[in-house]
Amino acid sequence: MKLPNDIDDITAIYVPLSRVKRLEDLAILRHFDYKVLQMASNKSQLAEIERLDKLSLDSRTRFAKWFQ
Repeated sequence: MKLPNDIDDITAIYVPLSRVKRLEDLAILRHFDYKVLQMASNKSQLAEIERLDKLSLDSRTRFAKWFQ
């Protein structure tokens, strides 16, 4: 859980971690700085979250009968 080559994009860590389905499937082989997991999102990540939230709301409106 180390950001590659000074990248401040937390998705470099989040994406692989999000693939873990069970705690027993996760192996941490060396010490890591826990602060890496507490990084704030950058502007492009926040914009993407907002875009996805809007799509979700639009979908729930358009297909309301499937979201009951």
